[in-house]
Amino acid sequence: MIVPADVWAQESASNDNSKEISLGRKVAEEVEKNWERVTDPSITARLNMIFANFKPHLERDLPYEIRAIKDDVPNAFSLPGGIIYFTTGMIELAESDAEIAGVMAHELAHTEKRHVMIQVARNQKLSLLSLGIIVATGGQAAALLLTNVAQVAIMNSYSRDLEEEADMLGLELLIKAGYHPSAMITLLERLAEEELKRPYFDPGIYQSHPKLKDRISYLKGTIKSKGFTLNRKVVLGLLNVTIEEGPELYMLRIDDVEILELEKSPKSLSLLEEIKDRLDRSLKLELEPYEVKVVDIDGVPSLCVGPEKILGQPDLPAKGPSLEKMRDSILVALERARQKHTFTNFVR
Repeated sequence: MIVPADVWAQESASNDNSKEISLGRKVAEEVEKNWERVTDPSITARLNMIFANFKPHLERDLPYEIRAIKDDVPNAFSLPGGIIYFTTGMIELAESDAEIAGVMAHELAHTEKRHVMIQVARNQKLSLLSLGIIVATGGQAAALLLTNVAQVAIMNSYSRDLEEEADMLGLELLIKAGYHPSAMITLLERLAEEELKRPYFDPGIYQSHPKLKDRISYLKGTIKSKGFTLNRKVVLGLLNVTIEEGPELYMLRIDDVEILELEKSPKSLSLLEEIKDRLDRSLKLELEPYEVKVVDIDGVPSLCVGPEKILGQPDLPAKGPSLEKMRDSILVALERARQKHTFTNFVR
C-alpha cells in the first residue's frame, strides 16, 4: 500500500519530534552563519511577549523559540521543531504588536501542521535539510547546496494548499490569542501597496506564497464568516477620538485634528463623552467620504457618520461650530488616516 505523503509526514513527525527538532537546529545554524542574530533585549522581549499569548493555544509539545535576524527584507519563516525567525525588515514594517502577531500566527501554523515534513514527502528529490534551508532563506541559499537541489527547492517551497491552511489556522490562533483578526490583513495590504508602488519590490518569503491580493481576499471572507467586521483602525492605532482638557476649554480630537471645542462645564463634558462614544463606534478607515454627512432627521439637521447619528444641531451650544464645519474636520481626519494606510483606498 502506498502511504500518501501528507499522512507519512504527519506519522513520521508525530512518532519522533526529536528528529524534527534536530533538523531545525541544523537549519538554524546555517541561517545564523549568513545573517546576524539580533540580541537587542527590547526586540527579543517584544517578540517573546507576543508569543506568550499564543503558547496556551498550541497543540504540539515543542521547544518553541522566536528569534530575530538582521535583514532589510520583510520576512518571517518557521523551521522544523519550533524555531521562528523574524527579520528586522519585517519588524520595522509592522505598525503594531497585532501585525507582528498576525505574521507569527501564520508561521506557528506551519509548525503546528508539520508543513516542512509534508512538503519534503511530496518531493522525494529534496532532503529535509535542503528544503528547510531554502524555506528559511527564501531561495537565497543556493551557494550552500547543490545547484539542482536549490532550483528544485525554490520551485517547490510550500505549495498553495499548505499556505492557505497556514493562513486559516493562523487566523484561528490569532483570535484565540486575543488579537483582532484584521491584523492579518493590514500587513499583507502594506506589502501589496509596496508592490503597486514598486513593481520590482522584493516581498521576501511571500514571493512563493499565493498572490497577496488572493490572500487578502480569502482572509477577508473568512473573517466575515466568523462574525467579525474588518476594522483596520484598531490594529493600526488610527482614528483615535480623545477629549483634552485645557485651562478653560474641552477639546474633542480625532488623532491630531480638532473637531469640537467647548467651554468647560459638566454639561459640555457629558456632551463630548457622548459624541466620543458615537465616533468610536462609527469611524472606520473603510468609510467613504460621502458617508460623513449632514442630513435632516425628522426635520432636524444632524451629523451622521455611516448609519450612526453623532449629534443634531440643537445639541450644539450657540457658540459652537456648525455641523458642516465638524463634518469637514472629520473628513480631514479620515483622509489623513487613510493616507497612512493607503491600500484601504484600493480594497475595502
